[in-house]
Amino acid sequence: MKIGFYLGDIKKPQSLGELTFELSVVNEILSRDSDHEFVFYYFGKKNIFKNKENAVFKSIKYYKKPEISFSPLNFKTRKIPFYPLNYRLKKDNVDTVFFLTPYLYEHIEIPYFTIIRDVAHRVLPLFPEFSSNFIFEKAEKRLNSFLTGASKIITANELAKNDIKTLYDVIEENIISIPLPYPLWIEHTKFDDDILSKHNLSKNSFILYPAQYWAHKNHIRLILAAQIMKEQNFNLKVVFTGMDRGNKKYLLNKVKELDLEDDVLFLDYIEETELASLYKNAYALVYPSLAGIDSICALEAMYFNCPVLISNNAGYNMQLHSSALYFNPLDENDIIEKIMMLSDLAIKDDLIAKGQSLIKNSTCSKYVDKLSNIGDDFYLMRQCWAHWGE
Repeated sequence: MKIGFYLGDIKKPQSLGELTFELSVVNEILSRDSDHEFVFYYFGKKNIFKNKENAVFKSIKYYKKPEISFSPLNFKTRKIPFYPLNYRLKKDNVDTVFFLTPYLYEHIEIPYFTIIRDVAHRVLPLFPEFSSNFIFEKAEKRLNSFLTGASKIITANELAKNDIKTLYDVIEENIISIPLPYPLWIEHTKFDDDILSKHNLSKNSFILYPAQYWAHKNHIRLILAAQIMKEQNFNLKVVFTGMDRGNKKYLLNKVKELDLEDDVLFLDYIEETELASLYKNAYALVYPSLAGIDSICALEAMYFNCPVLISNNAGYNMQLHSSALYFNPLDENDIIEKIMMLSDLAIKDDLIAKGQSLIKNSTCSKYVDKLSNIGDDFYLMRQCWAHWGE
């Protein structure tokens, strides 16, 4: 069977949630022997992977297609976006395609499976990054069509499954839950401890929050927690790392207003070796995000024996179970209380041990096994019709 994979816009790997996940799945597939043929489709000028005997990578070029409109008074020519993926899939005789990220640009006529981690823009539309997003215009209609047209939708847990079933009117049988795996990079990375000396950090002297600077990531709550820790002489810095998505200036101004410049450290994107060192040396990962079904960062932290403290939403609880401590993400005092609990070494060691147990069952290999089972089950259905043009 010829199986397609849509990768989106691939680029040089960076520690970004969705891209980290996609790259891990692709590398796991490429590492295996298989009787199937694989065709990976991507946008972007540079392919960061190498073709192999049964796997090729093909660039899908976006271009603008001319369209002529007519009225009794004049003719007008304008260009509209055109994405030729559907045509390529049919021409290449692909039997089915897995979308590692939802595809919103055109109707897909061959059977497809799509992975979607959450629909936070519908659950929490009050945040500026969701309320002003183009997705609430034409793209939301396309997402609705794309999800309802999928052979199967793959998501992380029952909470995400219920959200999609309710918000997009998809029958329950067409939604499959597969827990998120940890990314492959953490198995092979080295440590760059220079990042510690560069920023005057030492082991157990800081809490870590690696998240892009979106409003829904709720960095402000850790800034308020830092204020309390300073007042109580609880000697822990707060370290942020991530790309600015429009909210960083507000956070910097708040830190300055509260006189916390020595207590809160803002880093931008950092290399994986540096991130690994921060995980290894942090007192804890503290993750107060207000949106999300699962957390790649939590799995990364557990791999490096870093205790995880995280928002008490149902999705994180379904993902992490008893391997994390949960707090009210809108209550900085509750966050402080959970941080102080780690001074009890029995509690801290228990969290680390449970985290190690959890990630043993969260490998990318097991995740791809489950994707393979979905493809194998589909093959019996695919035998019912010919390829396009035959």
